[in-house]
Amino acid sequence: MRVFKFGGASVKNAPAVVNTASIIGTYTDEPLLVVVSAMGKTTNALEVIVQAILNRQDYKNELQQLKDYHLSITHALFDPDHIVHKEIIAVLDS
Repeated sequence: MRVFKFGGASVKNAPAVVNTASIIGTYTDEPLLVVVSAMGKTTNALEVIVQAILNRQDYKNELQQLKDYHLSITHALFDPDHIVHKEIIAVLDS
């Protein structure tokens, strides 16, 4: 078994996601365990949002930026009608 761990920089934008997928795709003949960190600075953005919520501050702008960031990547990777767009919106709107 081969184990991969890709950090946030490995999936920070569409070309990085494509590169990561191509690396994984070269190992089709053996079992894989793949761990992928949150994209880019997503963890930091979530921490800012949580802190704002805890401080009873407005966090809508930060949440919209996070949503836009993820949707910009999915728009670059998938057709406009792909279900992934709706799924991301649903997760970030809940």
